[in-house]
Amino acid sequence: MGLFMDKRALELDRLGNSLVGRSAEAERLKNILSGVKTGLLPKLIGVYGPPGSGKTLVVRKVCSEFEKISGGQFRFVYVNLGETKTVFSCANRIVAALGGEWRSDRVVGLDGIMEQFWTRVLSWTDEHRRFMLLCFDEADQLFKDRRSNPSGFIYRLVRSQDRLEGSGVNLSLLTISNTPIWEIWDLDGRVRSSMGVEEIFFQPYTRKDLKQILNGRCKEAFKPGVVSEDVIEACVDYTAEQSRDVRRMVDLLRVCAETAEIQSDRKLEMKHFTEALKRFEMDYHKALFDGLAEMQLNLLHALAWLSEIEGVTVASTSQVYEKYHELLKKTAPSYRRVSGVLKELEVMNLIGGRNVSKGRGGRVGEMWLKVPARTILDYRGVDWRKMKRMRSELKELRKRIGVLKR
Repeated sequence: MGLFMDKRALELDRLGNSLVGRSAEAERLKNILSGVKTGLLPKLIGVYGPPGSGKTLVVRKVCSEFEKISGGQFRFVYVNLGETKTVFSCANRIVAALGGEWRSDRVVGLDGIMEQFWTRVLSWTDEHRRFMLLCFDEADQLFKDRRSNPSGFIYRLVRSQDRLEGSGVNLSLLTISNTPIWEIWDLDGRVRSSMGVEEIFFQPYTRKDLKQILNGRCKEAFKPGVVSEDVIEACVDYTAEQSRDVRRMVDLLRVCAETAEIQSDRKLEMKHFTEALKRFEMDYHKALFDGLAEMQLNLLHALAWLSEIEGVTVASTSQVYEKYHELLKKTAPSYRRVSGVLKELEVMNLIGGRNVSKGRGGRVGEMWLKVPARTILDYRGVDWRKMKRMRSELKELRKRIGVLKR
């Protein structure tokens, strides 16, 4: 007898029917889109929040439903940039989403791809005014292209009235990312001045929301009575403490079920959860760190070193900055840039942060890791056990020297 009734209910990108814990964010987006009826849609809508907080689910569901009831006045074009590495590739994906041809050669260049894009947009015209909303999911990826000019590319899109003058078509951009656009995007002054921005922040899910979501997925995916209440509570507790990432919670449940299937068991129990967690954590952290930029990894390395080897569980920004210099053995970016990247890691829920008053010394930023320090050091190939042993021996040697001096 199989465990599943519909295993597809555990797919990570599945669009469910209910928006648990996200009614306020959905309503805010609906209010912004309602501007189509009065002839006004912001040039840029920024949706951001930690991973697994329902951003893509809400945007795709709300925008797709609004497209259906708009009477042809509104079109939603969704493009996932998760695997995009260049601006050229991004432009190709946009054209492909509009039904155009993917050009793998660079003979036509970016300008040629964009001409094809504008032709596709202008073909969607009639006597009525129309609005096209171009959605970039995982928009952070676009700005990892250091050889091209992502800022100039965005400028082309937000200043689209120059190309769409008199066509009756209005083009707006919606971005989905983990951090606020102004903190991570190197946009020049002309782009900033061209944007009328509406931003929507997605708070992490509460424990109550997580349990409601997981119960709903269980009812759809498994046969009645297959999943024990202890397993559901364990999955919810782990996710609530670690990341509050819904996708990670659902994936953990899937691994539990696969573990039970391998053992030919008819019910998911705590023994399956314990075994699955070991495998899941190892796979998850590697995938997580693989997706980070080099500077983000270096700062996590510095925090992990302070925490695991030096015993500094809560570090100041200055301590992290100095350790970053020391470990890299080369000139690090500016203090301001390091602070900015630490903010990115905080929004991604990889570190925690707070500002503490030191009286006359002013306010000091403090931070701590939310992922195990040892997993970071293992990933970077650091023999932390040897380093801790050597540090302990050095500490003991200093004590003996002190005794001899006295």
